[in-house]
Amino acid sequence: MIDYHRELLADETRTRAYRDAIRATVQPGDVVLDLGCGSGILSFFALEAGAARVYAIDRGHMADVAQFLSRHLGVAGQMTVLHETSTGVELPERADVLVTETMGVLIFDENMLSFVLDARRRLLRENAAMVPQRVALAIVPAEVPVAYGKRVGFWSEPRYGLDLTPLRVFASNSIAFIHLDPSSYVAAPQIVVDVDLRTFDSALVNGRCAFTAGRDGLVHGFGVWFETTLAEGIGFSTREPKSTHWAQALLPLETPLRVERGAAIEVDLETDDGRIWRWRGHAAGTLFDQTTIFAAPPCVRRD
Repeated sequence: MIDYHRELLADETRTRAYRDAIRATVQPGDVVLDLGCGSGILSFFALEAGAARVYAIDRGHMADVAQFLSRHLGVAGQMTVLHETSTGVELPERADVLVTETMGVLIFDENMLSFVLDARRRLLRENAAMVPQRVALAIVPAEVPVAYGKRVGFWSEPRYGLDLTPLRVFASNSIAFIHLDPSSYVAAPQIVVDVDLRTFDSALVNGRCAFTAGRDGLVHGFGVWFETTLAEGIGFSTREPKSTHWAQALLPLETPLRVERGAAIEVDLETDDGRIWRWRGHAAGTLFDQTTIFAAPPCVRRD
C-alpha cells in the first residue's frame, strides 16, 4: 500500500500538474472535497492554496495514513479524514471545489464517474469547481507482435503436453497493460471518449472513431491512453511510454487483422464506468466484437 503511493508521489508529471491546477483553482476560504484522498497529498496542496477546510475521503486504509500525516503536518484542525466510501458519506456542508485522482490506466478503472456524479448531486455546491475538469481517452489501431504474443498468442500452442488453447478467447477479451511505442501505430490516434466532469450526467460512456490506415500492417488490437485537463491550460497525457507511472492499455483482437495503407478501420468503444468494456468494429471489412464480459469463464460456484 505505502509503496504504491510512493510510486504516485514519485510521478512528478502527475503530482506537479495537480499542485499547479489546485493553486489555480482553490480560492482562499474555499471548502474542498478530496475524493479518494490516498496519502492526502491533494488535500495538503488545497490547504497550501488557502482552503479553509478539506474533507478527505478514502474507502481504503490510506485514509489512516492521510489522518496520520495531517497530524504530523499540523493541519488536522482544517482537515477531516473519512475512512468510508464517498457514496455513504454525509457532509455538514457542501464543498466549493472537488479534487480527485481516481484514475486507472483506462482512467475509469476506479469508477471515477459514478463517484463524481454522486458527489456533484449531494456533496458539492452548484457550479462547484473541479480538478480535473475534463478527462478523455485516446485510441489507435496498433501492431504490437511482442506484447500480443505474450498476452494472447501464448495460448495458441499446447503447453507441457496439454491443450490449453481454449484459454485464448479469454485472453483476447482481457485488457492488457503495456508500454505502447508510437512506432506501433497503424493510423493517427484519435480521441474516442471525452467527458466534462462538471456537466456529464451518466456513468455510461461510449464513442466511435474512423481511421484510415497510414501504412500496411497487422492490427493486433487498439492502444489506449488518457488525456486530462486539470485546470485551464494545465493537464497531462499518458500517451508516451514511461512519461508517468501509468502504462498504456491494449484492447486485443481475438484474430489479428491485416490491413493495407488506406484501408478503413472503425471502432466503437463503450464502458459502464470501467466495470465492463466492449470494443467492436471492423478493419478492412472484417468485423470484430469483443468484451471483458468474456475475460473469464462463468463462475461454477453454487450458492
